Amino acid sequence: MIEQTQTERNYSAIVSRYRLAEPVRIEREESGMNNTTRMIYAGAERYVLRVYENHNDRAIVSLEHAILRALGGSGLSFHVPAPVRNAAQDTVTEAPDGKLAAIFGYIGGERPTASSPSHIEGLGRAAGELTRKLGSLEALAKLKAVYQPYYEFEDIHAAMDEAAIRTLSAKLQLTPGRCGQVEALLDVKHRLTALIDRFKKLPRQWIHGDIVFANALASGEAIVGLLDFEFCTIDARAMELAVICAEFPCEDDALSLERISLLCKGYGSRSRLDRDEIALLPDLIQLRMIDVWLHFAGRLADGLDREDVWVQQIERVSFVCGWVERNRPRLPAVLEAAAMQQSTVQAH
Repeated sequence: MIEQTQTERNYSAIVSRYRLAEPVRIEREESGMNNTTRMIYAGAERYVLRVYENHNDRAIVSLEHAILRALGGSGLSFHVPAPVRNAAQDTVTEAPDGKLAAIFGYIGGERPTASSPSHIEGLGRAAGELTRKLGSLEALAKLKAVYQPYYEFEDIHAAMDEAAIRTLSAKLQLTPGRCGQVEALLDVKHRLTALIDRFKKLPRQWIHGDIVFANALASGEAIVGLLDFEFCTIDARAMELAVICAEFPCEDDALSLERISLLCKGYGSRSRLDRDEIALLPDLIQLRMIDVWLHFAGRLADGLDREDVWVQQIERVSFVCGWVERNRPRLPAVLEAAAMQQSTVQAH
């Protein structure tokens, strides 16, 4: 109870540095995996408090906020978080315990779902629109990326090389089946390493880098918001679509392909990928999954997660990478027919 009370005191101290209408109430509602969030009720207004748990780097948070400010006035058809300035006119606030925090205007809506065709196509449209906007805003040309692109995964996860992965697997005493999955994923990793030079030649620009259903908001059938721009970086443009495609593989191949087709149809109505990007999308989907797998391996090695978290990632990443291989002959037609059918690309 003492620890919880101190934590809540930290939140109150952060909020006190903003000029918010009274009365102010801080409530624990929905929170993400990477950061802590709290809902703030201030007078008749609502805000979201975000405490950054992944790092304590002001430059990363300031970059995220600069991108959000540029997007906020760019005429997007959906909302993005709007950072609120504190009494010192800064959007980044340091908590008493040294953690960085920010307050954003509240965006109403519910989490979209893959069971809704309109949400799938709408998420594709939002991603395509964001791609066009991030690739054209002059204000972003002055900004310098902090995070490395996905295709630099060997450097990003250097500590999780083949030997480290095998050591981690041995420590967990994985079943023979799980060990087989780990070896198969190492094979995928090797193949992707050989493709790095091709990835680097793809068109590059600022991307969100983590557009998934959990980072979006819907109202009725429409996508009304995209959230969590913390990992924005300059990367292969097609990586934006690949990240979302990785959400859909399931046991029903036909359903998975149908959903990816809907997603790409939405994306293709707002943005255009060239033939080389389409050809490499299956590999970029696998790249997303291998990056996630290595990320959680690192978290386990650092003592940040329970063992079962990485074991679950082994299962999911193995499934998705295997699904891509099994459907590789069918994927190009699905991706190209959707993402490339753009006689008229709507500009915003």
